[in-house]
Amino acid sequence: MAFSFGRMKSAAMGHLALGTLPIAVDFGASSLKVLQLEGGDAPSLIAAAAVDVPDNILHDAGKRFAFQFQALPKLIRSAGFKGRRAMCAIPAAHMFCKHMQFPKAEGVELKSLVQAAVHQHLACPPEALVYRHVPVEGAQPVGTGAGKTEVICLAAAREMIGRMMIALREARLECVGMHPEYSATMAAFAHLNRRAEDANLATLYLDLAYGATKVVIGHGTNLVFAKTVPMAGAEFDEAVARALDVQTGEARARRLAAAELVAHPAPGPKTPGAAGHAMLNAARRQAGAGDAPAEGDSPVALAEDRRVGLPVPGSSGDVMSQPPARVATDGFDLSDQLEVLTDEVAGCLRYYEAIFPGRKVQRAVLFGGESRHRGLCQQVARRIRLAAQVADPVARMARTGNEPCVGVDFSQPQPGWTVAFGLSLCPPDL
Repeated sequence: MAFSFGRMKSAAMGHLALGTLPIAVDFGASSLKVLQLEGGDAPSLIAAAAVDVPDNILHDAGKRFAFQFQALPKLIRSAGFKGRRAMCAIPAAHMFCKHMQFPKAEGVELKSLVQAAVHQHLACPPEALVYRHVPVEGAQPVGTGAGKTEVICLAAAREMIGRMMIALREARLECVGMHPEYSATMAAFAHLNRRAEDANLATLYLDLAYGATKVVIGHGTNLVFAKTVPMAGAEFDEAVARALDVQTGEARARRLAAAELVAHPAPGPKTPGAAGHAMLNAARRQAGAGDAPAEGDSPVALAEDRRVGLPVPGSSGDVMSQPPARVATDGFDLSDQLEVLTDEVAGCLRYYEAIFPGRKVQRAVLFGGESRHRGLCQQVARRIRLAAQVADPVARMARTGNEPCVGVDFSQPQPGWTVAFGLSLCPPDL
């Protein structure tokens, strides 16, 4: 299964003009999330439902998926989802993701080169995998890769993809799309990169999740780097459990109870009408104020939607401007785990600068369930030396407050729903 992110972007623009979008299903490491939106420039909520994975099976992938597959039909029935069309996110922790370089040769399909290289790297039969690939536009591979094409190679076990599709069918859903989490991330933040000059803006999107940390870098809406780092909330819990000699469930509860949360601004307008009036009024204020100051080459912050001059709903602002917070208490220490995580992210930034000489990432956007913890976000921002904001793209979703929502409260920041939200905005590809 080949994949072109450029073609996906073009399809997505038309996709958003549609009415009811397919149901998005996200088999997350700590919870199963299901979301459905009404399409449009300001997507509106139709229904949402979630169920947490029991603590005793959080660290057993087989049992976790079995639980989620069994829970999906009931979850679909629990809320007012419309239609049967559904799309699924391929869990990043269960995907092969690696940057590779391939020679530029006429008459040779990049797809075939990717498949040959990936199955050889993984030492498994080619038919056992489902493949995706993203050519990295503008990259200049160095060393032995000079003169070659930089490609993000993705693959997942065909057996796992098959099980996910069976789970959707058993929930009486028709699968019309399968997208990697990296693609869903880019779709979730595409509204921040609509101007032509945004293609020159390099943004780090860091998904601080429970099962794995995902590192994504984009030039505007173009995906140019992706990596999964196996250091996340689950490893933090295991470290706390060892330090306190308790079960991981209790360790997780203690860690979360000790965390100071990131301060978010008030959520955005609830209804589509209110959102439209806010944008119109902002445009009028801008017109009455005369021309805005010219933008220089300094990094562009996400705290303001540059189309309307209003704060972006759900953006925390620079986390380093908030009161400092600790990552751990006196009872446990996570410094080793944090060092591994921040070293990995710093290494990703160095690789990016190597394939894009003379360019640097200009801003960092943090999201995912673990991004609610201010001390963790401040530690990451301090190490990577970038202005970092916690973003909750779900906050821009229009809602009345009367939509059926099971297991989730959208009146509170929900950065952990970013993948489900972005998946909703991806086009069908099956």
